[in-house]
Amino acid sequence: MAGAIGKDYFGKKLSPQESEVVVAELKEYLLKLADRWLFKGRFHTELGKGTLPMEAIQVFWQNWYGFVAEINNFHGVAYQRHLPFFKRHPELQKHFANHVADEMIHPKPPGHIRIVLEQGRNFGLTEDQMIEYEMLPECRAFLEYYRGVLYEGTMAEWWASFCVEEAVGHWGRFFGGALRQAYKMPEEKIVYFRVHAEADLEEHADGVMAHADLDWTVLRKMLEEGRADTRPGFSLEYCLRMGTAYFAWFFEGVYQYINKEGLYKA
Repeated sequence: MAGAIGKDYFGKKLSPQESEVVVAELKEYLLKLADRWLFKGRFHTELGKGTLPMEAIQVFWQNWYGFVAEINNFHGVAYQRHLPFFKRHPELQKHFANHVADEMIHPKPPGHIRIVLEQGRNFGLTEDQMIEYEMLPECRAFLEYYRGVLYEGTMAEWWASFCVEEAVGHWGRFFGGALRQAYKMPEEKIVYFRVHAEADLEEHADGVMAHADLDWTVLRKMLEEGRADTRPGFSLEYCLRMGTAYFAWFFEGVYQYINKEGLYKA
């Protein structure tokens, strides 16, 4: 199965070993994109050096609150829309239910959004500045891509797109590390990035599967069952590429806004 990128898997049932090869190649593809488009982008280059102004971090966080407040609800919608598949795979259904619940109740209801608000306050924002904020178009585009795939795309397109959580987990570690080292923020002031990286990349102490692991596991199972169908003009790697591109544009939009570039040029 070498050279899995670019192949059409519609109706093709792969062995567990073959599906593992495909997923490994897709994961490598994703992480290379994230490195080039995200971590080497202007926003994160300056963040890592400590030269990005706090105003840029605040504007990013206002937009990130808007994204998180809606994207977590999509998990519940996906649970309802994709339930027939998960009924036939009770073990996966257990992990997916844990995933949905984790977003809403950890560390306590209403879930991760509480940590977003707490982190925003640590950045000097008020709750109203986050809740009532009107998102920048580049930032809202990231959200709307997932809304479109959820309601109009195939199940495989949704889960392939959401495998970007793997990159988001590594991003959380990068961002938290920059706040510690370059901005000298104390550990208790960067709680979101520690919690988010752990949720995406590590199995929880209570047995909840790491979010990225669940995404890849569901995608592997669809490949094994011949259900990794995509629409014309889409493919599994296209979904990964689009999710990563929109994530990178999220930060580029904030950067341009702060520096009065592009749409924001005076």
